[in-house]
Amino acid sequence: MENIIAKIRSYYPVGNEALQEMLESMIPMRCPKNTRLVHSGTTDRNIYFIEEGVTRSIFHKDGTDTTTWFSLEGDTTFGMHSLYHSTPSVESIETLTDCLIYTMPIEKLNALYEKYIDIANWGRVIHQECNILLSHLFVERLQLPPKERYRKFLEHYPGLLNRVKLKYVAEFLGISIYTLSRIRSGK
Repeated sequence: MENIIAKIRSYYPVGNEALQEMLESMIPMRCPKNTRLVHSGTTDRNIYFIEEGVTRSIFHKDGTDTTTWFSLEGDTTFGMHSLYHSTPSVESIETLTDCLIYTMPIEKLNALYEKYIDIANWGRVIHQECNILLSHLFVERLQLPPKERYRKFLEHYPGLLNRVKLKYVAEFLGISIYTLSRIRSGK
């Protein structure tokens, strides 16, 4: 659980006792590439901690899929509507590589929030940081030209291009695969 522990502690210095109980509450699962962790239209009350591998969140509309988020080693992922409001998720989450993932029911995480202030603070900080990132991504899509969005993507996700399909990156950046190819070739 090296990647998960490092990422948790990069957000907040969770104490050893709290961290140990948190880790003991996680259930490991190996997921091959293309496994759907969360299905849109269903309620999934789990949070997923990624030790190895890459996932993407996908929004489905009128037969078109759009990649909205990537999660890597150490990250958490979940269906937001399901987790926060116990309603069906509007997004799906799938593995893009073979993954080692640890899962925890949200009810258990909520109990840990109540028991340990440092876990509650970790949860607060991670949500703050993700909210800031989402805000930046939204503004960048509205204001930055595609080449600059691509540059920022490379900064935020170094090495990810070698691990995922380029069409997913293009979807995430809000550009066509043709535009992405032109940017990558320097045209």
